[in-house]
Amino acid sequence: MDYDQLSKFFAGELTPKEKKSLLDSLEANEEHLEEAAKLKNSWAAAQLASSPFDAEIARKGWKKFYPNINGKKYVVLPRWRVAVAAAVAGIIVAASFVSAYLVHQEVTMTAYHSLSVPAGQYVQLTLADGSEIWLNSCSKIVYPERFTSATRVIQLEGEGLFKVASDVKRPFIVKTDKLDVIATGTQFNVSAYPNENRVSATLIEGVVKLHSATNGIDFKLNVGQIAVYDKMTQQISAQNTDTDMHISWIHGEYQFREMPLEEITKRLTRYFNLTFVFHDEALKQRKFTGTFYNQQSIENILQLIMTSGKIQYTMEKDTVIVFSH
Repeated sequence: MDYDQLSKFFAGELTPKEKKSLLDSLEANEEHLEEAAKLKNSWAAAQLASSPFDAEIARKGWKKFYPNINGKKYVVLPRWRVAVAAAVAGIIVAASFVSAYLVHQEVTMTAYHSLSVPAGQYVQLTLADGSEIWLNSCSKIVYPERFTSATRVIQLEGEGLFKVASDVKRPFIVKTDKLDVIATGTQFNVSAYPNENRVSATLIEGVVKLHSATNGIDFKLNVGQIAVYDKMTQQISAQNTDTDMHISWIHGEYQFREMPLEEITKRLTRYFNLTFVFHDEALKQRKFTGTFYNQQSIENILQLIMTSGKIQYTMEKDTVIVFSH
């Protein structure tokens, strides 16, 4: 494998022709593809440095580290066709390398870490109590190095799937800007992007309670339900749902049913780092049902949507312009 080319690819320094050649060669060799996924994980961690100086240290550490990467323990998530593999933060690397990208703050003698996930990638990590978290694109969490108080609290912006280690004496609390999700040992999905007008929680198994600090609402969610907090009305509503659809993203899929085009394009924006412009506001409410896969290109996805909805689009660099026939 050409490690220099791979490093340049992760850094976005390859030409389109060089990128296509590299991706084609990886697709043709499953072992190289798996190794590239592992290397992508290390590179992604290096990009989470808290300063340009730390980032440079991390990149140097990565270049020294990758020739000996085989045999190490990694968590490899489903791959993207364009990005080769999803980013992974919960990987085991040299101590000096880890210190280069973790953000430390001393709060009541506890170190806190802040982790942000770039567009087009997603991350899996395990907390000190054994709880597992999957973070979707353009998401951020702040979490302690270890839980020392009577509650286990993390802060979330964006979307995450949580598999909480059971501890009835210490509730696990996911805090968002408008809603707290409280559990002791369960599995649930939370979507709380700051630029969206709702926060949702989907319960896969176990029990969770929802609390709105804004108006003091408390709400108990049942298995197989999704609860939605409307930021405008400050109310919570719940309904039964297909939970698999809401967590399909951790398996490299994006499923949706009768979803407005505006909501679909928000997800595509986070995955592909694009901007969507609608010439006709009514098009935003057109509803679609389908499944996309991570290996699909944005052009292929848009073609499927536009053909089925009799809609047209043009792409100008990173902007997609949507208009009626």
